[in-house]
Amino acid sequence: MRKLELKLIKLIKSYEGFSLLEALMSVLLVAILVMGVIGLTTMFSKYTRDDFISTCLLQAASSGIEAKRADYSTSSIVINCGGLSVNVTITGNPPAQPPTMGSGQSACAEVTATASVSGRTMVLKDLVCNFPQG
Repeated sequence: MRKLELKLIKLIKSYEGFSLLEALMSVLLVAILVMGVIGLTTMFSKYTRDDFISTCLLQAASSGIEAKRADYSTSSIVINCGGLSVNVTITGNPPAQPPTMGSGQSACAEVTATASVSGRTMVLKDLVCNFPQG
């Protein structure tokens, strides 16, 4: 019986639990892990937002070029993209009337669309032409 008691006491002592230092180290490791996950999540959301804004700027500038093709007098438009109001300024003057054949005048002009929102800007350039029919 005495041997059984000694074995039981040794078994209980081997499972005494955590010390205060071990508990603090565990808390520290979990805190470092949580901070890392929060940092990655924040960085991911920032870059996703930047990509979204860049896409909106590109689409708005492209729409500005197309607006100029549709109406040569257009000089600015506002495009709504995912809750953002993107301001687009369009410069360049393609000929309102197509030049006559053989006149030596160019039927094209470079048009620049500048889209801006939230302090960010994108510039897109293209040729807009008005060719004579025939």
